This record gives sequence, C-alpha cells and structure tokens, in this order.
Amino acid sequence: MAASRHKPGSLLGSLLGLIGFSAIAGILVSATLTPALAVASSTANSGLDLFESLPTYSQITQQAERNRIYGLRDGQPVEIAQFYSQDRQVLQWQQVPRTAVDALVAGEDRRYYSHSGVDAPSVVRAGLSQLGFGGDSGASTLTMQLVRQQIAIDACLSDDEAAQAVCDQQYTESYQRKLAEMRLSISLEQRYTKNEILLAYLNIANFGGNVYGIESGAQRIFGKPAAELSVAESAALIATVQNPSIRNLFNADNFARNQERRDFIIRQMASEGFITAEERDAALAIPVDEAFVNIQPPNNGCIAGYDSARFFCDYVQRVLAVDQVDGQHILGATPEDNARALAQGGYQIFTSIDLDLNDSVQQVVDAQVPNDETRWQSGAAVTQLEVGTGRILTMVQNKDFDNRTEHAPTGTAVNFNADFEHGRSSGFQPGSGFKVFTLAQWVIDGHSVNQQLDATRSEWPAGSFRAECTGLRSEAWNPQNNEGNEYTRMTPTEIMVNSVNTGIARMASELDLCDIHETAERMGAYPAEADGEWNIFAPAVIGSGSNVTPMGMASAFATIANGGIYCKPLAIDRIVARDGTEVQPPVQECEEAISPQVASVLQSVLTTVTERNPINNPPGSTPVISKTGTTNGVVQTWVNGASPTVATAVWVGNIVGNYSLQPRWNVRSTIFRAAMGEAIARYPGGQFLAPDADTLRGNASELPDVSGRPVADAQAALEAAGFTVQVADPVAGSQAEGSVEYTAPGAGALVTTSTPIIIYPSSGAPASDPSQAPEGAQTWPNVVAQSLADARATLADAGFDPALVQVTWQDHGEGNLCTVLAQNPLADTPGEPTDPVSLVVGSNASGGDPGC
Repeated sequence: MAASRHKPGSLLGSLLGLIGFSAIAGILVSATLTPALAVASSTANSGLDLFESLPTYSQITQQAERNRIYGLRDGQPVEIAQFYSQDRQVLQWQQVPRTAVDALVAGEDRRYYSHSGVDAPSVVRAGLSQLGFGGDSGASTLTMQLVRQQIAIDACLSDDEAAQAVCDQQYTESYQRKLAEMRLSISLEQRYTKNEILLAYLNIANFGGNVYGIESGAQRIFGKPAAELSVAESAALIATVQNPSIRNLFNADNFARNQERRDFIIRQMASEGFITAEERDAALAIPVDEAFVNIQPPNNGCIAGYDSARFFCDYVQRVLAVDQVDGQHILGATPEDNARALAQGGYQIFTSIDLDLNDSVQQVVDAQVPNDETRWQSGAAVTQLEVGTGRILTMVQNKDFDNRTEHAPTGTAVNFNADFEHGRSSGFQPGSGFKVFTLAQWVIDGHSVNQQLDATRSEWPAGSFRAECTGLRSEAWNPQNNEGNEYTRMTPTEIMVNSVNTGIARMASELDLCDIHETAERMGAYPAEADGEWNIFAPAVIGSGSNVTPMGMASAFATIANGGIYCKPLAIDRIVARDGTEVQPPVQECEEAISPQVASVLQSVLTTVTERNPINNPPGSTPVISKTGTTNGVVQTWVNGASPTVATAVWVGNIVGNYSLQPRWNVRSTIFRAAMGEAIARYPGGQFLAPDADTLRGNASELPDVSGRPVADAQAALEAAGFTVQVADPVAGSQAEGSVEYTAPGAGALVTTSTPIIIYPSSGAPASDPSQAPEGAQTWPNVVAQSLADARATLADAGFDPALVQVTWQDHGEGNLCTVLAQNPLADTPGEPTDPVSLVVGSNASGGDPGC
C-alpha cells in the first residue's frame, strides 16, 4: 500500500523521523530472521522506549458475515432472508480459486512466500520514497495489510469511543502505526501458516461498498461463486482491494482505473510464472466494461427476502433486537452486546413460519384487499398461531414491505399484525371482537351463559359501571345495536351469536371493567400502543377502547382453543452460531390464563356463534370458534377464531381515516373462511372440550315448576325465593281455573333472582293435550324470544299450522313488543300438525296487537 510522501519543506523532520523509524524497523526486520533472540536482545539494548510500547500479540479474528433466516416449506428449512453489517461469506482454503491467490500475491506482495511478515527491501524503498527519492513505494506486505484491515474493521464495527479512535487511526498515516503493523505482522506469521493468512486476507478484503470477501465479491460483481472466477475476473477483484473507493466495479466511472490496475496484476502474474503468455494475452484482451461485469442487487435485509414473509422477517429481526431470555438479550447480556453479536453475524435463525400456508393466505388477502386501492387507505392483516405452542404460522398483510424512506403507497414498513415494539403499529380498535373478554369474565365470575338477561336498550346513568383499579365513575352511556336492532330477554349465548351491544352492557354492569381487561391481557390481547396501557371505560366492553393487534386477538382465541392455556407467540425455533453451537432462542412460555372449565364453556358458546354465522364457518366437520368485530361507522372489521389446532385473526380496515366499509363488510369473512380452511387442511384433527356442566350452569338454577298451584301460592313461593313476579291474563290450558298454567321463563329454565318471572293462570278452558299424541309424533320447536312473524315461520317449518296459533298479548315493556315471551305446549314436547299452540307475545300498555 503506497505511503504518503512528506512535503519537501519538512525534509529535516522527515529525516529525523525516518532515522527513528529505520532503527526500530531494523530491529523488527532482524526479528523476522531470529525472532526470539533478536527481539529480546535488541529490546534490551536499543534504548528506544517506543519499541517497548508496540503491540506484540496478533491473531486472525472472526469477521462479520451474513445472518440467515429460515422458514419452513413442507416441513423443511428454506432460506427466506439474509441480513448483515458486512456482506461476507467466509470460504475455506479449498474453496478459494488459485487465480485469486496468484493475483493477490503477484499484485500486492510478490515476495510473500519468502518474508516473515516484514519485507526489508520494501521498508528501505518506502523510507527513501518518504524523503523524495524515487517514486511512490509502500512497505506493507500482505500480512501487514491484513493486520491493518482487521484492526480497522474490528474497531469500526464497535460503538465504543476508544474503538472509534483506533478506527480513525488506521486511516491516518504515521510511523507509529506502521511500526505497530510490522510487529503485529511478525507475530501473526509466527502463529499461522502462509495459506491461513492469505485465506484470512481474501475473506476480509473490501470490494466496494458493503461487500467483503472474495466470495461475496464474486457473487455480487460477476454473478458467480468465487470458485468459477477467470484470470481476468480474479485480477479485477484484486485490483480493487488497494483502493476500493476508486476502483470498485459497482460504479462504471471506475472501470478505467480498475482496468489499469487489473492489467498490471495480469502482467505480474505472467512475470511470476503463475499464468502463461497465452493466458496473459487472452485476459488482457477483455475490456473492463458493462459486458465484463454482471452486477447483482444486494440481498441484505427483509426487503430483499422471500416475498410473502418479509413482514415476518422484520418481526424476527425485532425479536432478536429487543426480546430477552432469562433477563438478558438473546445474543448478548446488554443491548450493546446483542447489537454487536448481530453485526458480527454468522447466525442461522430457524423460524416457525409455514411458507405454504403463508403463501396461500397472502394470495387471498391480495385478491380481496388490493394494496393499490385509491378510494381509502385500505389495510388487511392475518396472523395464524399454532394452538398449544404459540408458534407463528402465518403473518401477512396487503401492503408490500418497504422500509426505505421513500416508497410507493403500495408499501409500508409498519407491520399491522404486531404491536409498536415489534412492528411500529399502534393497532386498531377491536369492535365486537372484544366482547369475548366480557363473556370470559362473566363465566369466571360464576354467571351462567344460559340464563335470561334483559337486553333491551336503555340509558345507563353515570356510575352504573365500576372499575376498581382506576376508581372509575362511569359516564352516562346509551349503547345502541347494529342497524338500530332492538332485543328483549336473551341468554349470553344469544347475545354473542347476535353480537348485541345492549346485552354486553347488561353483562358488564354486573362485572368489574378492570377484571375484563386483566382477563384479556392474561389471554394474550395486549394494548398495541407504545405505552401499553388500557383505556378503561364503559364503551370499551364493546370494542371502543384501546387498540389491539391481530397477533393479540389470535393469541386470545388460541388460549380459548387450548383449554385456557395461553402460549406467548413464538417466531424462532432454533438459533445456530457459526461454529455450530446452539444459542438459546426465546423459550416457549405457556401458563393458565383461564381455567379449563371456563374455556370449555367459551368453546361451546363460540362454536355456536360460528354455526349460527355460516359465512365464517369453513367447510368440513372440524369445529371452529369465532367472533366478528366491527367498529362504529364500519371503519375497522375483524373475524377472530380458532380450530383445535390453529388460531386465526383477520383484520380489514382503515390504516388511517374513517372510510365506511359497509359495502365490503364481508371481505373479512371471505378471508377468514379461506385462511381457516387452509389451516385446517394442513393442521387437521382435534376436538374442543365438552362444556363443564357446573360452569355452564354458573350461579343460575332451574326455575321451579309451579304449574297447578294456586296463583297466589305460586307467586308467594317465587317471591320468597327472591324473584320478581308478574301475573298475566289467564290462558286456556289443562289446569284448574285460578291455578298456574305455566310460567315464562318455563319450568326448568336456568334463571337467577334478577330474572323477572311471569305467571300465566289457567282460565279453565280446555286445551289440547300434547301428551296424548301418538308415539313418534313431531315435537314443538322453541320460538321463545322470536318475533311473532318469525315464530309463525318456525312453526310452519316444523310441520305445524301457523293458522292455529293462539296469541295472548302481554305488556312487558317497549323492548318486548311483538316478541314471544312464552309458549304452550313447551318446546320439545310432542304434537300433531293440527294441534293449536298458545303464544304469549309482548304488547304495550294499551293491550292487544301493537301492529305485529
């Protein structure tokens, strides 16, 4: 490497410096001949303190190389991305082409095999050159160049202030630095063979920009492995190492300078006998131009990775950067150590992503939510987790991954599936999908999912809801249902099936809002925002509170499907270091979030939700739990669910803005059915738990059968049990006049003391006796809680004559207008097609048909 020449005006200073330099250099050169004796005796007698301060220890260190991320295809590892601080692929000696070795020796250090790290003639010529005698001449051997590059690269990769000072020093010419390089080179030559030093040089050399090592140089510049390099190509690469900034082949402006140096090296190779004259002439005849090179694009980072897995790749990189194992970062004890290990590279990261499933889901998302939509800032994302492990199987979204400062509207660096820490997303409002956590807390607190609740619309005054953790005194709230629908008495199961806001409000009024949010977090649904805090207030129970992520919602449904065991999402299966040793990845963390009994009831309810909403039910017999979610104005839409083996969360909505997705409401369902169907096909099997009977019943009990008892006695008995009782007008039946014919809810129904009971006295008029129906006769369907019109249709579908319906009108509040409050005969009892049926239907204070 050429040394800098001093100005003539500083000749005296240069001469004095050269004398000192030459004295110590002489000692060092003599040390190459008799190292131990020369260094010891010369040091003792030289009187040069400077010599004592020079470093003596040198070794070939590992250089930074590529990290590789692998996904799974057909269960086998497939590389999906590389990332690195330096684009380097380390070769072994047998992989290095002879042409590159010969070009390096001929061009940079033709006496390489005869000196011991310091070349005496070169030192003399360099000294004379500094004094202005002769042309430019450098004293650096290949070994000295290796020392300098290694020190510089190791120091420049570090953020340490002292290391940066060393880095800067390596690019400043000085006698002190040159002497240090000499002594370190002698040490290096004593520790390693010539071939080991050459191999290290070829692996460490820079070939322009971020490309290091002969293998990466060959692949990036000529599009081939180093083993296939020709004489001209090897010489052109070696021509770069002396001054990469002006001779690298990535820039056409450098072609002429590279060719000048390349041709010199080719002639030197022939002069040294490494190639024949014919090979020399053939190589020199090839111009260095656009046709000579075959530049390949960089493959660094997720943006250059496997198309459908780029956001997942980014997620993995963030896990490696921020997550911890046993209190320390994955690859280092401190953030700095961890970052340094990643920069050093050489890791193989084996991940959980199922590329076959991921590709299939990506195709569905691309078809349903194109990334070039211009009417609104359209977003869509899908996360799928393996139930029982938390392994991330799928992570896709409609936008392309693009982390450049300037990118097209079709791209983004924000991962919609992940939280702020792992994807820079602030999440999205969950809408009705959040209702599952009120349902979970309802069951945890001992309530029944089959008891009757008042789901009529009403305004809740201030203070109706409690949140012990915040001391919340809730504001007045007047929740409404989708499309203004009105409901009456319903079970929590029916509330979930129909996603009734007013019913969820009723349930939440009997719970603590803090408990609901704590349960959500235990199940895996975290606030997505950077502060990680829930926004707790009454409307949050219907999904108008904090933002969540698809990964969080998938985790929660995986918890339900897993019998109440929450498993933290896991992206990395294995990490293998460059030496083949295993590095501990994030460990599988699973713990009970809700009891198996509670989970079994949630499974039962949410399976019913799926069955009653077939648009979300994938084909086949595998059971699926699910719940939709829609925010006000249909701005964000969701379907979250799970089979016994895979959980899926689908979000389709506005990235920013409030464009109504009403016309595209069911896109979420189309994606969910397809994604869930693909997952079940690849991960089949499994069944949900049978609902635990005691948990299913909760604090409800069966309503006693008071039929046949005097009305006054029955009313007194029920009121003594804590019920609120209302006596309706008499109806025809089989009981004696003045006795109870039946109640609403009917005998045996699950009720609590908050359930109002209606007694229907008998008028004494006879009614058909369903018990006398012949064996095998059809049975009466359950039409309670249906509208009168729907009840007539249900009866007709069951084979009964709707013209024989006898209606008794009963005032039971505006919310119950035209709704069947009770029926006689009871559901599931036998009947004939010609039998009449008595229905109690809600009316208003004036009585009679209110216009049903």
